Amino acid sequence: MSDQASAVHGSDRGFAKLDLELNDYPGPLKTSLFGIQHVLVMFTAMVGGPLIVARLLNLPEETRIAMLSGTMIGCGVATMISALGLGFIGPRLPIVMGVFYIFIGPIVAIAKEISLAAAMTALIIGGLVQFAWSPLIGKLHRFFPPIVTGTTILLIGTGLMKIGINVASGFGTPAFAKPLTIGLAALMILLILVITRFSKGFVRALSLFITMVIGYVVAAAFGLIDMGSVAKADWVTVPKFFPYGGLEWPGLIAVITVVVCFFATAVETTGHTLAVSRIVGVPQEGWRIRGAVANDGIGSSLSALFGGMALTSYSQNIGVISLTGVGSRFVVAFGGAFLIVMALVPKVGAIIALMPNAVLGGVLLFMFGMVASVGIDIIGRNLTSRRDAVIVAASLAVGLGIQAAPPGAFEAIPQALRILVTDGIVMGILLAMLLNLVWPKEE
Repeated sequence: MSDQASAVHGSDRGFAKLDLELNDYPGPLKTSLFGIQHVLVMFTAMVGGPLIVARLLNLPEETRIAMLSGTMIGCGVATMISALGLGFIGPRLPIVMGVFYIFIGPIVAIAKEISLAAAMTALIIGGLVQFAWSPLIGKLHRFFPPIVTGTTILLIGTGLMKIGINVASGFGTPAFAKPLTIGLAALMILLILVITRFSKGFVRALSLFITMVIGYVVAAAFGLIDMGSVAKADWVTVPKFFPYGGLEWPGLIAVITVVVCFFATAVETTGHTLAVSRIVGVPQEGWRIRGAVANDGIGSSLSALFGGMALTSYSQNIGVISLTGVGSRFVVAFGGAFLIVMALVPKVGAIIALMPNAVLGGVLLFMFGMVASVGIDIIGRNLTSRRDAVIVAASLAVGLGIQAAPPGAFEAIPQALRILVTDGIVMGILLAMLLNLVWPKEE
């Protein structure tokens, strides 16, 4: 891309100012530290999915470890491809890959009805379908003008707040709502504010890493970290193909359900890819969307091949890049390599997995707030008519309304469709795209 093109697109970033641009390489030390920072912010969300599945299926320890290892290998390889590219696969953007929780329900249902091997087979098939239709999805970028992109990012940021506060408050754990839990989460937000306000350059770019290290130390001082799991963890593990048995046909309905989930990931990945493109100052082109969606599919199939879960691009990237100013894809590629190391050296993963929920949750809340603020910035600079206001209002009403709906509100909807309809972020994005197509532009 020419300097002139870069300047044009860079001027459209809004408040996001980068200290490290997309193709900058800051040297081995900074690259490794920034890469680990990216992974730390998203690590618990990555391993949370496999742990939930393991708990719901009451899996034995060996099977649980295999699922965690397979997921991290898939995330690591797919993250490296996302950042560096492999042929037409990968958007070549600083995007970390992680688990999409929409797949938990189908995996558990298929495993209970048939087997875990059948669930992995369904994911492999779904991933290949995602890869096959990526050229078609790649053409969606023209349906994402700035007002739709801004709405998408705002929906992602606000929609994920529930996850952030659940993690921060320790929901589902013995530490839930304890004063120390809430205090630690609040301390994380305060530390990010202080470091961002009073530091510059390298230190400010590492604000999230520094915050989490301090939180880890404080939590250890209060006796919240038990290193026993680290002592039990192996030094080296060798992942296996098909750890739950070979391929097993899951049934047509199961495959259709999983493919619907992959369509949801394709929609969200499209909006995410366009948002990251905008922030790092490159044209929002169809080949990047095709590469990102293809990477979702191949990465998911690879993860399932090793016994892991289906993957998608993580929205936290938007917040991390906006806050730290680190937009280098080489940094994220190192983060992917670090994930593979954690999968192969369980002791490393065990140390990081000990990070208290309150520490990570406080950081996540701030990150999701940063994601939402990017969306607000884009909407604010492009909201020029009543038509635009209606698109934003309707999409937020549907998207956030679904997120806030009480349990059982969608029981009347068939199960295969319910997976899609109850994802507020995806439904809000689809509505924004539809309204932008059918609503006449005002003269």
